[in-house]
Amino acid sequence: MVQQLIADNEIDIEASRALILRACWELDTGGDAAQITSVTKTFVAEAVGRVVDRSLQVCGALGVSGDAPLARLYREVRPFRIYDGPSKTHRWAIAKRILKAAR
Repeated sequence: MVQQLIADNEIDIEASRALILRACWELDTGGDAAQITSVTKTFVAEAVGRVVDRSLQVCGALGVSGDAPLARLYREVRPFRIYDGPSKTHRWAIAKRILKAAR
């Protein structure tokens, strides 16, 4: 169902925007931004991959051809989960902070 793929893309994009705005607000106001920036970096990096992957699915074979920019984007988004630390490292830091706060 193409409509579901499009809707899921919109959900990921809007959630990413909200997280980015929250992280920026924490940074701008001098708050403790370590947790929200880790959450944002992890979510957005993975959301970008999901959005491009779903877009390829909608376009079919045209999406992976050289005729559309999606093939290039598909190659370029994988490193997003590695820049500024891999997602697994951010998840470890997120969990560590949560457990520390719970003690």
